[in-house]
Amino acid sequence: MAAGDVTAESFSSRKVCLARAREHINNRAFRAARNTLAKGVRQWPILAFEHEFLTLTGHVAWRQRCLKEACRVLRMACRQEDCHVEARFLLGRALLDSNRLEDSVRVLDAVLQDQDELVPYRVHAGGALSVAYSALGLNKSSQDALEKAASFGLISAQLLADEGFRLMRIGAYPEAEVQLAKGLQVDATCEDAFFRLSNALFIQGKLDPALEVLAYGIEQSPENVMFYELMSEMYEARGQFKEAAAFLKRALEVSPDCDSAAASRFQLGVSLYHAGRAEGALLAFRDLLQQHPRTEFKPGALARIKALEARNKGKAARLSDFPRKLQKRAYCAPNTLANVLTFVGKPVSQEEVAARVFRGHGTRWPDMFDYLAGVEGIAWRAFFGSIDTLRRCIDSNIPVVTTEYYGMSGHALAVIGYDEPGQLIIAQDPRFLQPVEIPYAEFEAAWRHDDGLCIAIAAAQRKKHLPGISGDDERLMRGFVDLLRQTGEGKLEPAAKAADELCNNAPEKQAPMRVRAEIALQQRDFKKVEQLCKAALKRWPDCFWARRHLGDARWLQDDAAGALVEYHNARKIDARDPVLAYAMGELLLGIGQRKQGRMLLVHALREDPRFHAARLTLAEDCFATGEDAAGALHARLLIEYEPDHEQARALLTKKAGGTAVRTLAETAKQVNEKIRQRQDALPQSKSPPKPTSEDETEMEIDLDQI
Repeated sequence: MAAGDVTAESFSSRKVCLARAREHINNRAFRAARNTLAKGVRQWPILAFEHEFLTLTGHVAWRQRCLKEACRVLRMACRQEDCHVEARFLLGRALLDSNRLEDSVRVLDAVLQDQDELVPYRVHAGGALSVAYSALGLNKSSQDALEKAASFGLISAQLLADEGFRLMRIGAYPEAEVQLAKGLQVDATCEDAFFRLSNALFIQGKLDPALEVLAYGIEQSPENVMFYELMSEMYEARGQFKEAAAFLKRALEVSPDCDSAAASRFQLGVSLYHAGRAEGALLAFRDLLQQHPRTEFKPGALARIKALEARNKGKAARLSDFPRKLQKRAYCAPNTLANVLTFVGKPVSQEEVAARVFRGHGTRWPDMFDYLAGVEGIAWRAFFGSIDTLRRCIDSNIPVVTTEYYGMSGHALAVIGYDEPGQLIIAQDPRFLQPVEIPYAEFEAAWRHDDGLCIAIAAAQRKKHLPGISGDDERLMRGFVDLLRQTGEGKLEPAAKAADELCNNAPEKQAPMRVRAEIALQQRDFKKVEQLCKAALKRWPDCFWARRHLGDARWLQDDAAGALVEYHNARKIDARDPVLAYAMGELLLGIGQRKQGRMLLVHALREDPRFHAARLTLAEDCFATGEDAAGALHARLLIEYEPDHEQARALLTKKAGGTAVRTLAETAKQVNEKIRQRQDALPQSKSPPKPTSEDETEMEIDLDQI
């Protein structure tokens, strides 16, 4: 960087200013580039409206991980008639890194298919498009995009890095290593190749080589925020918490306003706490709340601040050598059961467990109980848990299988430890390689859906170490599991009687009341639903399911306004549930509030890209309003996920013809099957994270056509 860039307050022309900013970007000096652009706009205020200035500002913001700013500025540049293709390409990349995958697909595909644009941008748009499709789990489209990009004959480090990402997403880490290493041979400064190669090594447990690769990457690009964040994660895995905290501090110094700043500040507090620096952790959590008052990390930060201020006494304990294998597909319960059984000396794969317990799109408690009853050499006990019971199990070296809920969406995990001073439950969540820490209050709230139903599992000879349970509690637990079995089998009348009996015998339990309300909804007994939900809300004011089912009952009675009120109240309790977002989206579309309805459907898809009902509704609505390109995209994606989806095929056939749709479906089916077989043959390991960013607004989506 030239010395004059720091002190000079003027440039000879706007062209010189922009050229100097671009030079800084090419040299990866992003703070210097931002300073140069700021000085230029002070000298020529009109510069702020020129597309090249907007493009460079967006480029800098994207590289500094200020993704919301980047999307906003680049969109402004794209709306100018004489803007360069660079702006559209960068917008696609910024949308991709913001996890706005469908939007990025639309923008990047337009660049790739535009025959009048420059080849390098089309090539890199194809690579980025492949990454977007891979993040969505669309294997065929990902391969097609890469093949299209490679057809130009321009093989770049970035394209190889994007191919590496695709291979990582399907679990082919050794092959990904080869491609990423080739990328660095082509260009030893390719940031994505550095990041993905080090991540691939880290995922496979090759920690030292991963650290070496990333350290070299930091030498090449000292202002890359993601490098410091990943380095911190690696040191955290090694138990070097002071070093992990130091890298997080550096990330915040490099880009204090980046979209991941809140996550870094929260993790900084966690690292400092583990390093034994309680006061530093307290300051970090308070700083997080001051800098990001609306952050999603607020509940966790408040819980940790409360624990640190209380100076709780007690010990921390964690099971050692607990397996850390990630779930495949939606196998959270099969994976958790497999890991626990392996820990107690009965090794089994998650695929073997899934073959016995996985039904449709998930696993039910009765099926898990039936499976465990057939496993020889183990002892197990089901019970309604408490934090004290969990601690006693861990002290006896016994893991516990349980579930936590986000709204109405459940997720299985294994409790493997606790931290009394920090008031934390330590769990092996099958979505992550490293154990997760959950504040007691947050865990108990997510646990309440099934009244803390748990299964403790031990080797047969250690049966006496299982938690004790009274006869009444055991009968209650068995009655609840039988109720779930009857409900799952569609035996609604006997299930309703059993639920009423449980509600009378154990009025302190939520779960029987919830199941009874669900049965009443299926029977369209709305008076009973309202009675149960209001009783639940009187006892538990923050009861999500009660608000949700009240909304369902109102909607089924054609009371759209009343349903929306209850749904909004439910979202105030927990906004993460994609099913609630879908229900609200459908309702709003039905009453003509198209923009808000689509926003909620998109929100549901961000939480779960495979939410087929939400995607089908979006496709139908887009076609109904003449937005054929958007409708065709959603229909095509849905067919790739589920090649035999009749409604999606019928929708797309009207626009693309039956032959094209049949070809798409058959090809997608073949590719999906090949990938599935390949994934099942690979060793279980950590899957790479999809591009994400923190969004402190409730919801934000731009549906304008670029």
